[in-house]
Amino acid sequence: MAPRVGTVTDATIEPWLQALRDLVPMPENYRRFEVDRAGALALLGCRAPVLDALVAAEIPHTGSGDAVLFDYNDLANVALYSGAVTSVPLAGQRMMIRYASSAPDTWAAPRSWDVEWQLRCRNPECPGGQWRVALPTPEVFGGRTDELHCDQESVTENGVLTVVDSPAVRLTGRISTVGRRTPLRSAVARRLFDDTLAELLDGRCRFQWMPTLLHLDRAAVEGTRIMDCTVCALRLQRQARAEGLTVRTRRGRFLGILDAEHSWLEVLDEDDVWKPIDPIIAFLSLRHRRAREGFTDFCAGSVPSRFLPWTVAAGEPLAEHRCPVGDGAWGNAFSGTARKGAS
Repeated sequence: MAPRVGTVTDATIEPWLQALRDLVPMPENYRRFEVDRAGALALLGCRAPVLDALVAAEIPHTGSGDAVLFDYNDLANVALYSGAVTSVPLAGQRMMIRYASSAPDTWAAPRSWDVEWQLRCRNPECPGGQWRVALPTPEVFGGRTDELHCDQESVTENGVLTVVDSPAVRLTGRISTVGRRTPLRSAVARRLFDDTLAELLDGRCRFQWMPTLLHLDRAAVEGTRIMDCTVCALRLQRQARAEGLTVRTRRGRFLGILDAEHSWLEVLDEDDVWKPIDPIIAFLSLRHRRAREGFTDFCAGSVPSRFLPWTVAAGEPLAEHRCPVGDGAWGNAFSGTARKGAS
């Protein structure tokens, strides 16, 4: 019988410890010790002896015992590489990318979604202030906004919704999205896609979650060789422009069983069509063994109907809040639920 730590075997703990050994910790000036022990157990989806083993192995933390605190991103990145499907980050990522294993004719099929987007000032004392919220633009890829209502009194101009005297904003409605199959013609753009995917697959670059401000710290992310979708889009943009390509980045959401914020690069191809280049989604589909034949090629130029785009560049905010008593920081929750018959 294998040795035990509490009621958990060493064989169970070892994958967690290996994930910790491989972790690229968040740079110290971006680390925030804000997750308590209960929150860490819920996020990791593990039993207490596993967390105790991670603490003993010096996962970044402060304090001890019941007063221990962790950085959210360090915890999440250990979970992503632990192999534990009970963890929230890994389970969510696997659910998000599940569509890659579906029939290819579904990847770009038109879809309709019931959406809800809630934004709220993080300062509990906020009496209101002003919001400027960029609205999604599904028409970029041929979709449309069928309905979109704001619970608060608002004014919309040039795709930006303004709300005053409210600590929160809630939008609900229905949006239709459309995908398209548009193979990439530019050999240069395809090489950049292939090179980035190869770096992710062989470990020269490591996919990890990170805080928003770190995205724009080029020296820090290049020094640690970590990458998420935003870092990837910005890096590809620099590389593509150096090669003489016309490109832009875009923020959006990836809708499905579980939606997630996403960013990607778009290139003006040789046929004068703007096409997404998305090695991150290709990498995740291969990492989780979800990719059907042809899916990697699909990620190089085609548009999945699960993309909900904004006319906002990667790394730029989707909303701004002027809080009378705080720094304007805000949190948000978004859900996109496929309408019956459109999933």
